[in-house]
Amino acid sequence: MIPTPRHRLLGLLVPCVLTACAGVPHRPAPALQVKAPEPVVADVDVTPKMLRPAQPADFWSGMRDSFALPGCSADPAVMEWAHTYTRSPARFEQQVNEVLPLIVYAHKSAVQHSVAGEFALLPWVESQYRHVPGGKNMPAGMWQIMPQTARTLGLRVEKNYDQRLDITASTEAVMTMMRRYYDDLGDWRLVDIAYNAGEFGLKNKLDAHGTPPADPAIPRMPMKKVTREHLVKLMAIACVVRDPAKFNVSLPAQSSDDALQVVQVNNPQSLATAARRSGLSMNDLRGFNPAYRTTSGTIASSMLLPRSAAEQYRQADTSGDDTPDEVVADKPAAEAAETKAAKKIVASKSGNNDKAPATHRVGSGESLWTIARRHSVSVKQLMQWNDLHSQNVKPGQVLRLAAAR
Repeated sequence: MIPTPRHRLLGLLVPCVLTACAGVPHRPAPALQVKAPEPVVADVDVTPKMLRPAQPADFWSGMRDSFALPGCSADPAVMEWAHTYTRSPARFEQQVNEVLPLIVYAHKSAVQHSVAGEFALLPWVESQYRHVPGGKNMPAGMWQIMPQTARTLGLRVEKNYDQRLDITASTEAVMTMMRRYYDDLGDWRLVDIAYNAGEFGLKNKLDAHGTPPADPAIPRMPMKKVTREHLVKLMAIACVVRDPAKFNVSLPAQSSDDALQVVQVNNPQSLATAARRSGLSMNDLRGFNPAYRTTSGTIASSMLLPRSAAEQYRQADTSGDDTPDEVVADKPAAEAAETKAAKKIVASKSGNNDKAPATHRVGSGESLWTIARRHSVSVKQLMQWNDLHSQNVKPGQVLRLAAAR
């Protein structure tokens, strides 16, 4: 076919169009925007966990979590001693309630030193947390430390001041020693045996007979009966803490008022001055600071007080309280009053039908803290119910034990 003029013109235009198109960048068509459907959310609480209010800590639960020794089924003797401890449930509960601040304090130290929680209960086996004064070549304090051991631990033993009776110093020393024992022995059962029978004697037995296996729980190795029983007793009191319901007992709740604090003393002062400023009786103050053997002793550096008493002491100390010391009731009379009050509480918990007393008459040597613990209430509650602005109470004063109706 012969091209016509029209065909020639078309042939010239097509290359031009193709060249122009090659110079324009390619732009893809915009994607179609489709809104995704909203997911169906189930009817659940999506509040972040970190924003939820923290639940109050249960001391006994935390203590159980820190246990490392075998439990209640470790040996039949463990259950026998656990039942012996709880033969009188009311009496057992009262005993635990009275020494709970010391148990909490010892456990706090055990946690700080990474020591098995059972060892906070060791004073129950040794002395039931009593501050036993040591005679010549005799053990002393709630940890029952021998004079030679005290020297090894760096605890002072003097005529008017025995650090074996100092709760802060002795607890720190014992927990440090326990951790060292474990680092060396690697078995908490052996740590208890070393504490009772002596570290070097135990090592000699291990060299001769080898390290005992995990089973049985009470190691079958040469040891004195009292040493074997010491380990059994420690496991037994821990057994009761593990499962108090099994023994028909209840463990007392921890009160923040009871938490013990180390309070620094700015100026040396008599025990009577410290007692007045803290609102404690002389007997209570000496109970937390038993290293001072005489009532005329002087507190020069620090002392141990319940939190509520520590707060009152700091306020009185900063306000420049220089009130003269009052005459302190004689110790035998105070102890008689305390014993009588304790018997009433035990009797009421033992199943008597008498109603709980509505009031309490303050006896010689009693303090608000003592009364609060005996009647299972807090110091703050007693202060609120009786419109008290401080913890100072006097013999003969009548206190309400419940809110007015």
